[in-house]
Amino acid sequence: MVGASGGLGASTLALAVGRRLAATGPPAVVVDLDLGGGGLEVTAGVEHLPGRRWGDLRHVRGRVPPDLLVQSLPGEAGCSVLSARGGAALPLPHQAVLDVLDSLLDGRCTVVLDLPPTSPVLEGAIARAGLVLVALGLRARALADADACVDRLLGATEQPGGREAASAPPLHLVTRGGRARPDLLDDVMAHLGVPHLHHLVDDVRVPRDAERGVFPGVSRDAVRECADAVVRALDDRAEAS
Repeated sequence: MVGASGGLGASTLALAVGRRLAATGPPAVVVDLDLGGGGLEVTAGVEHLPGRRWGDLRHVRGRVPPDLLVQSLPGEAGCSVLSARGGAALPLPHQAVLDVLDSLLDGRCTVVLDLPPTSPVLEGAIARAGLVLVALGLRARALADADACVDRLLGATEQPGGREAASAPPLHLVTRGGRARPDLLDDVMAHLGVPHLHHLVDDVRVPRDAERGVFPGVSRDAVRECADAVVRALDDRAEAS
C-alpha cells in the first residue's frame, strides 16, 4: 500500500486489509516501512502492547524463524503490527529490514506493507510484492503527486536498460474523497495507465474510531468495504495463478 500524498489514509487502509485478511484466512502482519516514524502502531491502537519494534530488530542478519518473529510482535485478533516506536528513531540497516521481510514472507502469514514512496527500501519492497495499491486523491495537486508516485514505482520495477522485470507486481489505484464521477475515474486510469480497484469515500466513522483507538477494519465502514475489495482482488490473483 503506497500513499501518493500525505493524509490519504494509506496506513489505515493497510491495517484494515491486514485485519480483514486475518479474519478470513491465515494470520497477517502489517509492516510499517516508514522506518523513521512510529505512527502505525498508534493508528492500530496497539502502541501500549508489549512486543518487538523495528529498533529491536536492527541487528538481524539473514533469515530468522518467521513464527517466532510474528509471535514477538504486538497485534490483535490475528493481525500483528511491525513498526518503529515513537520518539527518536534508531538507525536501521537496510539489509536488516529486507532480511526481516524475507523471514516474514517465509512464514504462513500474509504480509501487508505500508510503503511510503520515499522509503529507503522502496525497490526491495516492490521486488517482494505480489500486488501494489496506490492511494490517491482526485484534486489537481493530488493527481500530480500520483503521477510522480506511479513513475517512481514503475522505475523501481525496471531492470538495467529500461526493461521492466518479468515478475514486476501489478499496480492498482485506490482513489479517495467524496463521490467520484465515472468519467473522471476513466480519465485518471487512462492518464496513469493503471487500473482502478476501488473508490474510498469519506466516512465520519473512520476518524471517530481512530480517536477511540479502534483497529481499522473492525467497524463496518468505508475503509472496511475497501479492504474487502482488496482481499477479493488478492483471492482472484491467487485463483488465477
